[in-house]
Amino acid sequence: MRLFGRKKEAKAEETVYEYEIFGGFTIKKAPGGYEITWKSPNVTTISVHSMPTISEGVELKQEGDLIRVLTTECKLRLVTKEGKTEAYITKLG
Repeated sequence: MRLFGRKKEAKAEETVYEYEIFGGFTIKKAPGGYEITWKSPNVTTISVHSMPTISEGVELKQEGDLIRVLTTECKLRLVTKEGKTEAYITKLG
């Protein structure tokens, strides 16, 4: 029987995915978060829990709950930590 020692703590794992998106994309408010949709060559939709963090060099056009990203070359970085997915959008180059 073990009387002394430290309890092992579970480390929060972080999963990171990166995508290069060419031709622009949309960010739409959805129940429970936001949906990011683009076409390359198939239509791809990813759900995130909070509004994506967008860097200064990215051009946007907002129409109500829909945000159109006008910059044609972007990098989308998805970080999943503790069951929540966050998105970061930057301009390529």
